Amino acid sequence: MVDEAEQLKQVYDEIAISGDERTTACDFNLRDLEIAYGQEYIRDGDIVLDAGCGPGVAIRAYAKSRSIKAHAIDYSANMIALAKKLTSEQAPELKIDFQCASVMSLPFGDATFDVVTTHRCLMALLDWDLQQKALLEINRVLKPGGMYVMMEGTVDGLDRLNFFRRKFDLAEIEADGRDRLFTKKFDEKELLSFVHPHYELIRTQRFGMYYFITRIVHPLLAAPEAPKYDSRINEIAKQIAKVVPDFESIGHLVGFALRKRAT
Repeated sequence: MVDEAEQLKQVYDEIAISGDERTTACDFNLRDLEIAYGQEYIRDGDIVLDAGCGPGVAIRAYAKSRSIKAHAIDYSANMIALAKKLTSEQAPELKIDFQCASVMSLPFGDATFDVVTTHRCLMALLDWDLQQKALLEINRVLKPGGMYVMMEGTVDGLDRLNFFRRKFDLAEIEADGRDRLFTKKFDEKELLSFVHPHYELIRTQRFGMYYFITRIVHPLLAAPEAPKYDSRINEIAKQIAKVVPDFESIGHLVGFALRKRAT
């Protein structure tokens, strides 16, 4: 039997070798919206960790926009090497501590960070028990009152998106991501029930307008051709979503702003 977790790790290792920072998040316009959301919770002077940093796109953006002490980890050594290379090429003035490590065993002391962010990191843990372990580990390294900005996929948002796609005879998007990368998306009720003793939910950010335009309108306009992430309409969708972020709560990526409880 194929070990899917190991297979996924190999895929990320291979992606890193390509040197393309968009490969881990092909929908780079959506990633820009995620980063803008994360920036809302980062202040000058904060100590910030981006867990599962990939090629380092988000942590570079955070370090450019705020005066922070920036740290980033990824379980792929190849990704860390790429993140360091791209940082030295694109923003040599930035001081970012990149380390190869697992989000389930962070190499930092208790109560180290003011903010921790993840962008689709916990989705790559293909077991709910492992995801719970990661959530607790992130809680451990956060200071009391610190923020965990969690940008991960949920089955709830995907189900709502697929409901509308069916209405327009568009194929459903599979929850496990097997068309490209294995993922385990969260059940929102289960997730929020688990984190409640440890975190206070401050805000839930959905990107429904962006999803509606790019996953329903765009495919209908492009048919019979496949929609492309670098299409002009996706850029327009990003601009619209900055003003009107949500539509019917559709789309699997959700941003949860979670504050660590003091006790």
